[in-house]
Amino acid sequence: MYSRISSAVCSGIEGRGVYVETDIGRGLPGIGMVGLPSTMVMESRERIKSAIINSGFDFPKGKITINLTPASLRKNSSCLDLPMAVGILESGGCIGEIKDGWGIIGELSLDGRVLGVDGALPMMLYLRENGMGGIIVPADNAAEAALAGGNIHAVKDIRECVDLIRRAPEEVSGALSRERVKNAMEGDGGGEAIGTAEPDFGDIVGQEKAKRAVTIAASGRHGLLMIGSPGCGKTMIAGRMAGVMPAMTERERLEAAIVRSVTGRSNRNIAEIKRPFRDPHHTIGRAGLIGGGSYPVPGEITLAHNGVLFLDEICEFNKEVIESLRLPLEEKKITHFRKGEAYTFPSDFQVLMAANPCPCGFLGDRDRECTCTQADLDRYRRKLSGPIMDRIDMTIRMEKVEYSDLTGDRTGLTTKEMREQVIAALDFAKKCGRYGYNSDLDEKEMSEYCALGKEEQAFMRKAYSSFSMSPRSYTRALKVSRTIADLDASEEIKINHLAEALNYRLQE
Repeated sequence: MYSRISSAVCSGIEGRGVYVETDIGRGLPGIGMVGLPSTMVMESRERIKSAIINSGFDFPKGKITINLTPASLRKNSSCLDLPMAVGILESGGCIGEIKDGWGIIGELSLDGRVLGVDGALPMMLYLRENGMGGIIVPADNAAEAALAGGNIHAVKDIRECVDLIRRAPEEVSGALSRERVKNAMEGDGGGEAIGTAEPDFGDIVGQEKAKRAVTIAASGRHGLLMIGSPGCGKTMIAGRMAGVMPAMTERERLEAAIVRSVTGRSNRNIAEIKRPFRDPHHTIGRAGLIGGGSYPVPGEITLAHNGVLFLDEICEFNKEVIESLRLPLEEKKITHFRKGEAYTFPSDFQVLMAANPCPCGFLGDRDRECTCTQADLDRYRRKLSGPIMDRIDMTIRMEKVEYSDLTGDRTGLTTKEMREQVIAALDFAKKCGRYGYNSDLDEKEMSEYCALGKEEQAFMRKAYSSFSMSPRSYTRALKVSRTIADLDASEEIKINHLAEALNYRLQE
């Protein structure tokens, strides 16, 4: 007897549809699989058999053939356990006929329990968008089901799943809702701790120029490089950067949840998803930073999507790793090709870098002498090539904090005040017809929103030749000046805006 069950797998961070076709015929008992199953999928044969028997069902006798279509798509997920088990039960006549319109995903334990799977959210979104009347998912993925929306039901074991699919999807009530899952998650105390105090920029003293640069960078999502001696506050500033950025939109929250789902991170507290902050160690490899593998998985640049990627001690990173950032910084995405398949991951992040001025860290320090040779300096600085520096919109040199700053009255900008400035700049840009970040302005938008008056053109003409600027560095300086003008609520870019923007580029 033949059966066909709708399911899905996760390819990269996208859901892809899969049909589980099952046929039981004459022959030696056993389960055969075709359709490019991976080793993980092939091993499910023993799990499925034990789960069916331990759930109280009779395991069908005969030769069982399972075909996973489309055959050209490689399947590498345990999420097909439950649909394959249901297909075997239907083909064997153990549960009767399954009503049309159900999409099923889930891993099985040997006792018949349905376990949560990684990447459930993009799979549910695919099934919902492709006409599934009802979707069955593991109870462990209930919060993600609420994010996906639609007629989605969470089950704990095979029997609960069978009870559902004997009825038509529209006949089954009690689908998950975001409010229901949120209340359930808060009630059982699951997920991460909530209510921990966030670090505040008000705790940082003596670095008001750096705070100004952070405000500009966050307002236009401009790349920022901080150069300063050890202990001047670079890492403290970086750790507070995400707090200055505006609250995540519903779309950004969903994108963050998809990335978390694919990488196996908990989405139990769906209301508490915040802007990511990633700070990989300088020993990280290329695949760890940009992603990769036989079945490509997201790297740090994707985990930082819609958040902050902080590269501390950037000159200690392997040069090949640094150079791999060129394309993602421009394209806001990274694509890996494996065995004829293209896997695209988003990577629209706020890049933040920190470096010492030299290997010993004290070049230009007023109190301590630098011990580096010229060869040491050249070797250290070669880690950041011209093309990479061209893609970093802003560079600041941070000075040593004086004793009087530490003991005096702390009246510097706080995170709340900086965030209000950022939000005000973004609101002003929207009033002017710009809805993205200034770092993403295209040529047409540049000509409209970054047009210069005669005096400003003369100023930039002189700066372009005097400082040997490249067309890219000139364009990026204009984008930064546009952001500074937004912070001043000015529709026109003025000379003082251009001068400040150039100052951030000429500190390299």
